[in-house]
Amino acid sequence: MPKKSDSPLIETIGLYKSYFNEDLETPVLFDINLKIANGEFVAIMGPSGSGKSTLMHILGFLDAPTKGHYHFKGESTEEKSEDELSRIRAESVSFVFQSFNLLPRTSVFDNVMLPLLYGNTPPADRRALTLKAIESVGLSDRATFYTNQLSGGQQQRVAIARALVTEPQVIFADEPTGNLDSSSGKHVMEILQNLHKEGHTIILVTHERTTAEHAERIIHIQDGKIFSDDRDFTRHIASQITHLK
Repeated sequence: MPKKSDSPLIETIGLYKSYFNEDLETPVLFDINLKIANGEFVAIMGPSGSGKSTLMHILGFLDAPTKGHYHFKGESTEEKSEDELSRIRAESVSFVFQSFNLLPRTSVFDNVMLPLLYGNTPPADRRALTLKAIESVGLSDRATFYTNQLSGGQQQRVAIARALVTEPQVIFADEPTGNLDSSSGKHVMEILQNLHKEGHTIILVTHERTTAEHAERIIHIQDGKIFSDDRDFTRHIASQITHLK
């Protein structure tokens, strides 16, 4: 289990988010106060429309809050330029989405290597990093296959490898099992658990209880607010079962 730091990796203070269409304001998030330590595996859970994906987009620098504060690695993000935020996003975070977002008539290798082409990775290092990421998800024997030749579960594993190739500090997984059968979904969650054990911070967004239960902490979002924050969820459930026996 990775060592947790006393200083939070991610912290939001009084965070609000609204979207505006002319004079119409649509509030989405309300007074979100949240701390996530380096090395945690956190599930953000809630029904469709609860605001959980919006929160993930803000934490992953894909969107900005309307009001409030967001600190990443102890630094305020409010006054950083778009270029600075883009650099943080490229160097520190990666995403895995429900729809995979892979290039179809392109090899597994080239899909996984793609993020390295937009960074500062020396060309000499790209091949080794790409092969390492592909191996970590158990697809070394599929590296030359086109992604449209793979099953859904294999495609999601390619997406995870692509997220890993830049060696990010945080991996955001947005409904990563949503398009998969139960067996493939279980395999994907096992991979995310292994990445957590290796020291990655995993932030999982899902509406499914069975998927969320793979995390060590579940944050419930309801109507744009934090409804509950359950730490060490699995251990809590086990203790309740023992108590009832």
